[in-house]
Amino acid sequence: MSKKLVIASLLSIGVIAGCTTVAQGPKFNVYQIQTANGTKAYRAECHGVFEGVAACVEAAQRVCGDQPAYKLDTMERLRAINEDANDPRIVTFQCGAPQVATPAPVAAPEPAAQPAPEVPRQINLSGDANFATDSATLTPKATGTLDQFIQAGQNVTFKSVQVAGYTDSTGSAAHNQQLSERRAQSVLSYLKTHGLRSQNYAAQGFGAANPVASNATSAGRAQNRRVEIRVSTQQ
Repeated sequence: MSKKLVIASLLSIGVIAGCTTVAQGPKFNVYQIQTANGTKAYRAECHGVFEGVAACVEAAQRVCGDQPAYKLDTMERLRAINEDANDPRIVTFQCGAPQVATPAPVAAPEPAAQPAPEVPRQINLSGDANFATDSATLTPKATGTLDQFIQAGQNVTFKSVQVAGYTDSTGSAAHNQQLSERRAQSVLSYLKTHGLRSQNYAAQGFGAANPVASNATSAGRAQNRRVEIRVSTQQ
């Protein structure tokens, strides 16, 4: 079975650096050329008015032997000015598989930086679920809320942390004052011992002062029994 000339488009070859005759025949001459990028290639010139591409194919097959011959299409522009650009009697080719440049690996895009979660500047512990009746002991619901607040501020050192305790109007003023102070101190101690960092800490009780709802209803009194936490940053 006769060999076939395989036509392949390669990368731009550049200029011819040298030329050496490697094969001759009554119908052709074949020259070895050295391209600018170092690739070895050959140029076949087929003679005779009636000779065409078949003579050049035969010349290429002789030079390449058992290897396929690949036409270098991009060399056509290197012809002399007086040569026909479509003249099949002049063929530039390469033996063996064409050398195709390996594309550079595409770097994976870096993941976008995730914005740091915003630290709340104030949280409120209100209602009966945070403390038992007439007690300053934190319930699991209260510590869960405080843990979330501490987690949000784990990479921040605050300028100040202020904790204020309040009660409803039930009971004496003295009792309510003491209870509000103990609850505020209980919350502040939990924040400090569980990692909330600040330059200054303060806890204060205000008794039944500054209600946020009416003490005439049970729902309103539950809102007034609260502990407020305020933090400020360096800015």
